[in-house]
Amino acid sequence: MKQEKKFEYLRHDLDIKYPERSDEHMITVKHLRDTNFDENYQYLEKGFWHKFKRGVLFIVLHLLAFPVCTIRHGLKIYGRDVFKRYKKEFKDGAITISNHVLLWDYICVLKAIRPRLQYHPGWKTNFEGPNGPLIRWVGGIPIPTDNMRAMAKFQKAIGEVLANKKWLHFFPEASMWFYYPDIRPLKKAIFKYAVRYDKPIIPITMSFRKRKGITRIFSKKPCVDLHIGEPLFPDKTIDQQAAIDKLHKDAYHIMQVMNGITPDSPTYNTNQNIDEYVKTM
Repeated sequence: MKQEKKFEYLRHDLDIKYPERSDEHMITVKHLRDTNFDENYQYLEKGFWHKFKRGVLFIVLHLLAFPVCTIRHGLKIYGRDVFKRYKKEFKDGAITISNHVLLWDYICVLKAIRPRLQYHPGWKTNFEGPNGPLIRWVGGIPIPTDNMRAMAKFQKAIGEVLANKKWLHFFPEASMWFYYPDIRPLKKAIFKYAVRYDKPIIPITMSFRKRKGITRIFSKKPCVDLHIGEPLFPDKTIDQQAAIDKLHKDAYHIMQVMNGITPDSPTYNTNQNIDEYVKTM
C-alpha cells in the first residue's frame, strides 16, 4: 500500500491584508491598452502563427520559466503519477482547477501537467496591463463582462477548446490572494463546462512550507507545495444540475483535504456562498 505523503500546513505570519469578499482582487494592474472585448474579439487564437508561438512557448517554459519558478518558490510537486494512471480518461482533454495564491501559480500548474499545454480564462483587466501579451501567449482567454453577445463568443471559445480535446485551467476562486492558506468558495459556473462537455476535473492545490537552508537565499516568502489530486468525473446517473452541484461540492471538499484542512479543522468550510464567506486571516 502506497504511503501517504506528509506535508506542512503553514499559516504564515506575513503582513498581508486580504479583501473582505473572497472573489475580490487584491492587486492593481497598470492600464496600458484599451481593448474592446466584444463579440468581434478573437477570444481563441488560431492559425499557423498561433501554433508557432505555442511551440516556442513550450521551449521557453522548459528552459527558463520552470527552472526559475522552481527556484523562486522552492516548488515541490506531488501526485504526477495521476496522469499515468488515468491516461485513458484524460486522452480527450480535461479541466484542471486550483487555488489562486501566486502571481506565478499558473506557471506552477503548467510545470505540474507538463508536457501538456492548456488554455485558461482570466480577469480581462490583466490583458490590458503590462503582462497582457504574455498571458495571451500562455493560453489566456479574457472573460468579458456587461456584454451578452461577447459572453456568447467567449462561451463558444471555451466550448471549442474542450470539443477539440484540449486542456483547460480555471482558478475557481476568481481572484488571486497572496499565500492565502485556505480554500475560498469556488464559482459554480466552471463545473457546468465539465458536465456539459463530459470532462474530468483534476483538482490541484498549493500549500506552503517554511523556507529552510539554501532556499532562504531566494526569498523570505514561504515555499510552495503543489498537490495533484484524484480526478472527479461528472455523475451521469443524475440530472445535469444535480451533477454540477455534486462536482462543485466534491471539488471544494477534496481541495481542502488536499491542503490538510479536514472536516474537524477550524478553517474547514462547507458554505460556498461568497457573500457569507468569512476570511480566515
